[in-house]
This record gives sequence, C-alpha cells and structure tokens, in this order.
Amino acid sequence: MKKILLIHGWNYRNYTSQTKETDAWHNRKEMVEELEKDYEVYKLNLPGFCGEKEPKQSWNLEDYSNFIKDYLEQNKLTVDYILGYSFGGAVAITYYLKYGKDESMILVSPAIIRNDDKSKKFIKTPKVFDKLRNILRDFYLIHIVKTNEMVYGTKFLRETYQKIVRVDLRNKVATIPSNKLLIIYGNKDKMVNPKGVIDYFNDEYKKRIQMIEGGGHNIGSTHPKQLIEIINNNI
Repeated sequence: MKKILLIHGWNYRNYTSQTKETDAWHNRKEMVEELEKDYEVYKLNLPGFCGEKEPKQSWNLEDYSNFIKDYLEQNKLTVDYILGYSFGGAVAITYYLKYGKDESMILVSPAIIRNDDKSKKFIKTPKVFDKLRNILRDFYLIHIVKTNEMVYGTKFLRETYQKIVRVDLRNKVATIPSNKLLIIYGNKDKMVNPKGVIDYFNDEYKKRIQMIEGGGHNIGSTHPKQLIEIINNNI
C-alpha cells in the first residue's frame, strides 16, 4: 500500500486557541477515510493548529517545508505522495522544490495564488515606516474588516499569515515536472484563484488540473468521494 502525507490548510477554526480538537483533518473525516481505503495515510498538525506548539518568531513557507522535512526524518518515513490542501498545497510545493525526491504532489484547492484580499490593498508606506504600517494594518484587519484569520490568531499566526497570503507560487509550480503534479479545484472556489493558475500554464500543465463542478474551496468536505475518485484515476 502506497504512503501519503496530508498537509492541512489555514483554517482559523483549527487554531489551538479556538478548538480542543487534536487533528486538523477532523472536519474532513470522510475524505481521510476514503483515502485510507487505498493508501497508508499520515497526518500532522502545523504549528499553532490543534495543539501544536508555536515558534516564538513568525514563519515563512521555507520554515514550514523544514518542519515537514523534520517530521519525515524523525519518523524515518518515506512517502509516495504528499497531499497539500489550500495553504498546505503551498507548503507541499515549497517542500518539494527544496527537499523533494520521488514524491508526487497532489494539490487540493491549493493556494498557489490567492484572490485579492484586503490586506494586500492596505496603504503602502516607505520601508522606514514598516513597523507603524504593520500596526495600523493589523488594527484595520482585526477591528475594521474583522478578518477571521487575524481576529482569532496569536501574534505568531497573525504575522505568519501576513507573510503567506501574498505569495505567488505559479513560477515555482512551473518548475515541477508535470507528471509529478495533480491539481484539483472546485470551479466555484472564491478563496484562491483557480483561473489565475489555469491561465498561467501551458497545455501540458493544464492536463494536470482537474475541476469539480459546483465545488467551492471546501471540496474535501462537500465532494470527498468525487475528489478521491479523481485522485485515484490520475496518479
């Protein structure tokens, strides 16, 4: 039975401060159970989620890829597939480009590029005023816009979120061999930007992108069997 590692997304409801759950995949139980029929499944919680301890300083995608590497090494684990969901897709891409060997990437609703968000549109200032700008930006997002990821996040999660939400990974994805990729979106996903991804790639890569009609960002919960069928038919 082939092995698959699951990397979850950035669901603020799974922040340690917001839940007593110990598994960041608890809200996609049926999806995991479907996978377990054909694969040996491994899961982990990223820092700040479902009880996982937070670092003192904010992280970027490279830090998360190091976390995945350490997890695999500490558990003496080699996997055939890495499935990254939403933000977990961005982590999977970064890990593969830094440490990947023979693994194939399954990216579900991946945050390769996001739709424009309010934090990106916040007023720009000279770099010397970055500290003040960040204070004002956080006040704006927490108290005016009331962005859930910021409202409920710790300092670590808020600062990390501001780093990851701006990243565009399309050029990095384009360096991964297309036969190592499977990308699955819901055609009504409004949280990330499927069209921006599809339009960027050539026909070879477009063949590796599958769409679930009527699905949004949460296809792991709303369309689990259809999602797993696509995975089984394309890897």
